[in-house]
Amino acid sequence: MVEKTFLNLGYILRVNINNLNSSENPGNLVLLKKVQDVNGNYFAYISGQAFRYYLKQTLMQIGLPITKIDKNGEYIVRGLEKLKTKEEKYKYIIENCLDIDLFGFMIAVKGIKEGALRRWSPTKVSPLVSIYPWKGETDLLTRKKEGQAGGDIVKVEINTFNFMRGTTIINVDEVGSYVDELNWEIKDIIGNDKRKERVEKLLEAFKNLNGGGKIARLLDDLTPKFLIITKQNSGTPIFLNSLSVDENENLNLDLIKETLDEYSDIVDKYIIGIRQGIFRNENDIREKFRGNVLSVKEAIEKAKGWI
Repeated sequence: MVEKTFLNLGYILRVNINNLNSSENPGNLVLLKKVQDVNGNYFAYISGQAFRYYLKQTLMQIGLPITKIDKNGEYIVRGLEKLKTKEEKYKYIIENCLDIDLFGFMIAVKGIKEGALRRWSPTKVSPLVSIYPWKGETDLLTRKKEGQAGGDIVKVEINTFNFMRGTTIINVDEVGSYVDELNWEIKDIIGNDKRKERVEKLLEAFKNLNGGGKIARLLDDLTPKFLIITKQNSGTPIFLNSLSVDENENLNLDLIKETLDEYSDIVDKYIIGIRQGIFRNENDIREKFRGNVLSVKEAIEKAKGWI
């Protein structure tokens, strides 16, 4: 059995003031997307769909072509119509559409009896969820109208001075490959060098991450302030319940250490990246994980060597 390679990224963001992912808006109130726990506390969250879009936006901003979408929400893959067989079309998509190779696709193609061309996503993301409860804070804006003094007042719910956590799993072997979902077989299309290049670009997108709603006047910093990357032989998202920050802005180190010990059978290696001046127990982080703590940029560069 061939051992598979997964990269698991667990991250914590430090946000300031934002409404990055709004919910439905009743009248002149812009709701913050949030969920409620068993104790009645509300926590801000950013959907996985929105987070994937932020990654695509960032990939575009660092110079990679993004596949366009038509008015019906279908991908526009120019040149696909000239190819005759399903195999040729599939290969063409994988080779020429970097973003939908990384994030999966389903493309309806005329003349293909088997239906749409599709491939599940090698990149799987969790929603971002705030670590501290939402405090009920709002911002006010005014919508000006011609001939009206002052304009309409609109309330915008905001997430303020909070931490948010999330996880991404990258199935490295599936990038640039055909995946037979029934027989669990993977057939390489682009080769190791191009696969490595694509995964490296995705890692760079995490380092430079930006995007979100309301950023014209509520711009915020989404780059990770804590990042742990593991190379695994299984896609288990081990950090989904392992990242926590207390009310004094101390990262829970015992929980991370326990997780690494618990899953030592699937974790080959790990690296941690932190931004200085964010966590009160920064020195303890460096001490507890001595030899495995770098800056976020350095940690990502280190992980590139594992691909």
